[in-house]
Amino acid sequence: MRGPTRVLTWTRGGQMKIAHCVLSLCAAIVLVGFVGCASKTQEQIDRATAQVQRLTEDLDRRTTDDGVYLRVDEKDINETDPWGTRLQVVYSQGGVAETLVVRSAGPDREFHTADDIRSMAGTVNFKGVGAGVQKGVEKTAAGAAKGFVKGTVTGVKESIQDVLPRKSDKDAEEKEKE
Repeated sequence: MRGPTRVLTWTRGGQMKIAHCVLSLCAAIVLVGFVGCASKTQEQIDRATAQVQRLTEDLDRRTTDDGVYLRVDEKDINETDPWGTRLQVVYSQGGVAETLVVRSAGPDREFHTADDIRSMAGTVNFKGVGAGVQKGVEKTAAGAAKGFVKGTVTGVKESIQDVLPRKSDKDAEEKEKE
């Protein structure tokens, strides 16, 4: 003798519960994927930020004695950000300030958009101004040296004249002896 057989019957409420479970399971899978993707994106942003900062600090140390950046050709920068885009390096001079900007295009791989990651450094130098100042200082120093030499020569002449008897004084003395 066989025992009773259970027959699954579907009711409208049961179908709804199963559909709800399936949708919840799908949502959980999508959410886990999204959270994993978001954490990966944040990790890439953190890596790109550190990379851009490091390159900025490295290039900022490369200056002449006058504080002028030793410019690196952008073609020589072979570093790419976590999304595979080459980093951008831009130098600009304005008055006595020079600026260095290193930029990652960010997740969208396009420069000058809201998701760019950038770092800036700046230096103050007298590029352009320095040559004029240097010429002025040289001219002033030369004039001062020339004036010092003229004054010294004049002073020595006067001192010698005070010490040595003058010709007219010698003539007067000889006349007195006669």
